[in-house]
Amino acid sequence: MNFLFPLFLIAGAAIAIPVIIHLFNFRKYKTIEFSDTRLLAQIKITSQKSRKVQNWWLLLSRILFVAALVLAFAQPYLGTPKDTDRQLKLLYIDNSQSMADNLGGQRQLLQNAIDDARGIINTQSEHQQYILLSNNNIYASRPMGKSQVTEALQQLKVSAKTVSLKQINQAVNSALSDNNAENAEVYIFSDLQKSTLFREALDTVAPTAHYIIRPQLHKQSANLYFDTAYFVNPVIDTRQENPLVVKIGKSNTTEALQSQVQVWVNGQARAAKNINFSNDSIWMDTIALMVNTPGWHKIALTVKDAPIQFDDTFRITAKTNANLSVLNLNDGTSSPYLQAALSPANGFITRNAPLNAGSAKEWPDNNLIILQNLQQLSPELTDAIKNGLQNGQSFFLVPGNISNIAAFNQQLNKIAPINFAAVDTASTQIGAVQTEHKLLKDVIATMPQNVQLPTVLRHYPISAGLSANQQSVLSLKNGQPFLAQYSIDNGSLYIVASSLDERSGNFVLSNLFMPLLYKMCAISGAQSIYAINANSNQPVFIPNQSANRTVFKATGQDMEVIPAQSAYGNGTNIFLGKAIDQAGFYSLKNESISDSTLIAVNANTLESQLEAATKEELQQQLKGAKISWEQSGAASANSPSGSNTDLWKWLVAIALLALIIETYFLLKKPGKTNSTQTAIV
Repeated sequence: MNFLFPLFLIAGAAIAIPVIIHLFNFRKYKTIEFSDTRLLAQIKITSQKSRKVQNWWLLLSRILFVAALVLAFAQPYLGTPKDTDRQLKLLYIDNSQSMADNLGGQRQLLQNAIDDARGIINTQSEHQQYILLSNNNIYASRPMGKSQVTEALQQLKVSAKTVSLKQINQAVNSALSDNNAENAEVYIFSDLQKSTLFREALDTVAPTAHYIIRPQLHKQSANLYFDTAYFVNPVIDTRQENPLVVKIGKSNTTEALQSQVQVWVNGQARAAKNINFSNDSIWMDTIALMVNTPGWHKIALTVKDAPIQFDDTFRITAKTNANLSVLNLNDGTSSPYLQAALSPANGFITRNAPLNAGSAKEWPDNNLIILQNLQQLSPELTDAIKNGLQNGQSFFLVPGNISNIAAFNQQLNKIAPINFAAVDTASTQIGAVQTEHKLLKDVIATMPQNVQLPTVLRHYPISAGLSANQQSVLSLKNGQPFLAQYSIDNGSLYIVASSLDERSGNFVLSNLFMPLLYKMCAISGAQSIYAINANSNQPVFIPNQSANRTVFKATGQDMEVIPAQSAYGNGTNIFLGKAIDQAGFYSLKNESISDSTLIAVNANTLESQLEAATKEELQQQLKGAKISWEQSGAASANSPSGSNTDLWKWLVAIALLALIIETYFLLKKPGKTNSTQTAIV
């Protein structure tokens, strides 16, 4: 027998109290006067010596009451003598999405893990303390009692967050340090996915930690999952079908499989395609998707797969604009071809303004600012363009008759190291088209070898330094850029080498002009397509021109959260993936921005790779620590030996029984032999 609080045994000295009370609580003698004591011959005279022995059952009941009470407070138990109750015990429950596998029935692996952990708790002492770790709360360090940890287990739900073995080890080290513990038992209830457990190299493993692995294993069933999906173009074109690249993976089998992928837009089926897996583990194809209405769209791709379904949906959000806003800055004479291209019939809202910095405050409201027939750059206009690029705006520079090339270049170099040379009037032709550039990608599917490219009659040779980040879209036969994009700060500067008139060539009449102009507007400004992974560090960038940058809140999936965020350039980087534990659609809102941003959060693809780590691999990873491998649901070999039966409840019952016995003797009416002592005078 052992005692949880042995110091309470000192209170055993209180047993002397009922003995003293019993010995010295003498009854007062009642004096009765009689003329002759012979009349009282039948009264039994009790001596002082015999009175000490009287009512000894009463004395024993009082002693038993005090002794049982003292022992109850000392809390004796039967079991191992070592202090197992004070050993640190950690329970890690893997509640990642792969644990939602229902094994072909109604019972999830997560529920198996919870029941397994509850079974371990029931074998421990009532006074054992636990630290519960989960994917949502991996760095918990506050110990909890049996009732608290049992309730916390019942609250666990499947989460999109994943945890590596490195994070578990760090949590164990932190718990040892925070609780001043020398050693710990760490129970791990997990499907032991190698893809997530071993994704990071471990730090120093605590040699005093005892890892008890209780694997929750999947059945050997095939799993289809979305590796990724993305639009070929950075914006959704409402005038035509948009190519959507879909990549689906296969794990846990090498057999050939067939299934179907469907594309849903705002809850309506828009496209479908059959997929056939041979022995390959990846299927990849392109689906044409038409989205012809403006606003935000929830795009969901689904694949038919059972029983593992958490990774059967891939989500994308996209915003389409009914019209694109263009500000055409000119000297009063705008190109008729440009005016025709920017008509409302082509999806543009165009406003003309003088070619100066006077309207710079209105620039952020437009997708594209065109600087048409630019003959000189004033310092004010140069500064306005530079500020606009810093704020992520897009400009299209169309030169006119530049009178002073040196002065023009001097101002242009304040923006980026770009230089114009004297005008070249030799006739030439566009010799190369960069079909992979984002302005032309999917505009020209194939380029025939004998295609007639635009002719250039008059142009300015352009050169640029490395820091200008030049990307040629159309190049002349001599290799010089005719149309190029320059990525400067957070914005884009597009420069064409000639004017937009017939004297300079037939570019404005070609089939390239209109698509290029549309793409310049469409891809400018805020990002309009979002798809991130849960548990990722990938930020979501939201432009914000307001001086009052209030905090963004994310709402969706019956939750509201404030994710980590930081100012960046002309907007805010929001780290939504780390704050979200459920895949789905979320809305980012800010008091200073009227329009909210819709974000799609998807499951981590590492979760879909179900291969489990072996005992040998875990021993290699946790080298230096003790490891035990136990079957889920079986009794743990690390439970305390013996019954560890708590006796304090029985002792309380004995104390109450002793109190009842004492009360009985006190209330019992005295018999003839136990009459009141009488003094005869």
